[in-house]
Amino acid sequence: MEKAKEKAREHLYLAALLHDIGKFYQRADSGSVSTSKYLIEYNKNESSFLPQSKGFYTHKHCLWTAQFIDDNNSVFKNLIGSDISDLTDKNNLLNLAACHHLQKEQLTMLGQIVKEADCLSSGMDRESELAFKDEQDEKNWDVLKKTRMTSILETVLSEKEMVKYHLPVSEVSLTKSYFPKESFTSNPDYGKLWLEFVKEFKFIQSNDYRVFSETFLNLLYKYAACIPSSTINFSDVSLYDHSKTTAALAICMYDFQQSCEVTDKPFLLIGADFSGIQNYLYQIVSKYAGKNLKGRSFFLRILSDAVVRYLLKELDLFQANIVYNSGGGFYIIAPNTTFVREKLQVATQMIEKKFFRSFGTMLFVAIESVPLSKDDLMHKDENHNLGTIWHDLFEKRDKKKACKFAGVIEQKYIKFFMPLMKGGDALRDEITGEEFTKKELSKNRDLTIKKDTNRQILLGEKLRETEIMIVSDRLLACWKGKFYIKPAYLGYYYYFIKENDLTESVDNVSIIRFNNANFNIPIKGNNNIYEFQFYGGNKYSGQTFDEMTENPNFSRLGVLRMDVDNLGSIFQSGIKAERAILSRFAALSRSFDYFFSGYLNTIWRETDKDRSLIIYSGGDDVFIVGSWDVCIELAKKIRNDFRKFTCANPAFSISGGIAIEPQKFPLMKAAEEAAQEEHHAKEHVIAAGVKQLDKNSISFMDFSLNWDTEFPAVESLKNTLVDLVSQQNEAKSLLSKIMIHAANAGIKEHQITNIKTYWTLTYDMSRMKERVKSDKSKLLIDNLIKEVCGNKSSIAGTYYHPLELWAFAARWAELEIRTKKE
Repeated sequence: MEKAKEKAREHLYLAALLHDIGKFYQRADSGSVSTSKYLIEYNKNESSFLPQSKGFYTHKHCLWTAQFIDDNNSVFKNLIGSDISDLTDKNNLLNLAACHHLQKEQLTMLGQIVKEADCLSSGMDRESELAFKDEQDEKNWDVLKKTRMTSILETVLSEKEMVKYHLPVSEVSLTKSYFPKESFTSNPDYGKLWLEFVKEFKFIQSNDYRVFSETFLNLLYKYAACIPSSTINFSDVSLYDHSKTTAALAICMYDFQQSCEVTDKPFLLIGADFSGIQNYLYQIVSKYAGKNLKGRSFFLRILSDAVVRYLLKELDLFQANIVYNSGGGFYIIAPNTTFVREKLQVATQMIEKKFFRSFGTMLFVAIESVPLSKDDLMHKDENHNLGTIWHDLFEKRDKKKACKFAGVIEQKYIKFFMPLMKGGDALRDEITGEEFTKKELSKNRDLTIKKDTNRQILLGEKLRETEIMIVSDRLLACWKGKFYIKPAYLGYYYYFIKENDLTESVDNVSIIRFNNANFNIPIKGNNNIYEFQFYGGNKYSGQTFDEMTENPNFSRLGVLRMDVDNLGSIFQSGIKAERAILSRFAALSRSFDYFFSGYLNTIWRETDKDRSLIIYSGGDDVFIVGSWDVCIELAKKIRNDFRKFTCANPAFSISGGIAIEPQKFPLMKAAEEAAQEEHHAKEHVIAAGVKQLDKNSISFMDFSLNWDTEFPAVESLKNTLVDLVSQQNEAKSLLSKIMIHAANAGIKEHQITNIKTYWTLTYDMSRMKERVKSDKSKLLIDNLIKEVCGNKSSIAGTYYHPLELWAFAARWAELEIRTKKE
């Protein structure tokens, strides 16, 4: 691309990111236009930046956008290389960013792109009467400053017009204080947040447009993800998501215009999904599994990151074009041009080749795309909107999975079908079971393992100490000898560094903090992009699985798997057609990534962290290994906090399964059994009036419990049994008797078929009641007899026979007593 066009393109991208920064600044001000403590006199000149409606100037936030650029004249002058105060230049950064609400004919081609991208991002026709309503005019100034953003998670599949939950006004934080709340004790302090934002903004020093803009995008995430982009029309999209989507669409529209192509679908939604992750991750056959598994899991994370970076580079796109990247899948919005389509095809084939070279047929990434029109982004057709586009992309992507490595097969047919396993004297990796050649043998350990396996072990070890990840498109000479990973030969090098080790100067790299949005990183160098990412489980105790589960009385390994129910259908139909805009989908995706990649670390730290390890957490699912009882507690806390995070919206639920196994049980098999338990949980149903409710359950020991009704009741019963047997030292044989009666009852389809059970249980329990002393024990036995013989559980909606529930509670209590026995 010509240098002049590339500069105009990058100029446009930054202007689009900045276009609504005035909404943040305006809320931080203590007055209106006339009484503002920030606006200089010239920027109070409404006719320069604002449109008129019915004789009044509207969209006054543009004045504060202009003021912000004025305030930081020196920063932008350093970047652009010229003064930005020449307002006669209509393509001046200030004009492009602050004048996007003027009439189309008043704007240059670049200005028109910013205006239309803003319109498409918000899904609103800026010429409509609703669009000319201004927040400051519609509401008095104090009300505007008190307005908080609503949570998109409350509005999904909801018919309610009124919302109850709002977000705190603060920088992004991995604490429960960042969750949506029903009420607050004080008004939001936009002023304080703004001052913190400005302080960090001045830290961005670069003379490179792309570097500056990408760092600024991350800073917007930190400070503007809790600020509503609009309070006139659905305040569930943040200023960050709106600005990011506007910038992405502006780049797409610019590239499409420059291509001079003609189509009614100028955009391309690219989607990808990794397959083979489970087999790759759990392909562990030895007792040394723990040394490799964490590094193997994180390797998959950076592999996805490398694929996205590779595509962005090949398609010449920006970070804002990434709609979502987490959980083994990603989505990118791109221009629908011949250049992009051809580049995407070549890049996809190259990625397939590199994957086959690196992993054989074990890992594959299905990359597909669907075109979309401006009308699709504007939800003008109820039967064809972003929800249906998402559905089409899912289907197309799944078909791609059914014909994996088609390009590789076509070009390397013989090599593709050659046997991968040699047998005989071939070396075999003691950890993964893979065969390999002597050339691939690692000499750094007392195990027979591949070099790749050893690097993944090192990665797992480094991850515990890593605070910062450096990504470079070249080997860094200044860090020769330092540990790095180069995923699938995609051209990116990932270095893992402690903050105190940042002594060398390095240029033109991406510097990424994990689970910490502090941009004050003590590194020397020029034109570096500063980012922060959430990652589930980068900190852990370093204990082996045996050490985590070690117990002198009873040791059992727990393997927990959980994911969100019906997430695919939520993306396809969860957002009403009239609200189906790209920024809203981006906000929804980001919310899940925040919880599972970020906040889940907080749950883990607060739940006996030395006895569990997050193997994987991201997207919408979780995989944790630890002591069996800690896994149950973690599952409960994850579910309860997810419920709070999603504003108790019944559209969202999460199901999980826990495999409970001996310490030496093969992890791959345990993972399969946990998956089976999770499958049972998702098939579990309870009655709800004339309807049935499925999923929203947890399953372990081959028994599924609904989170809302059955689990709390059975857990309470278990706790009572544990207390009576272990603490009060009464009815020691109660647990075994309950389980024996259940085993002999011949229960089929939740009905007792052995009628003798009723009178044998009554006789047995009545005699025990005579022996116990406490009233609590007597009452418990009475309830047991009453529920079993009455064939009616006290748990609403359950299909289980009461004896099934009592027997499961007894079994659970027995495990807990054995584990905690003095």
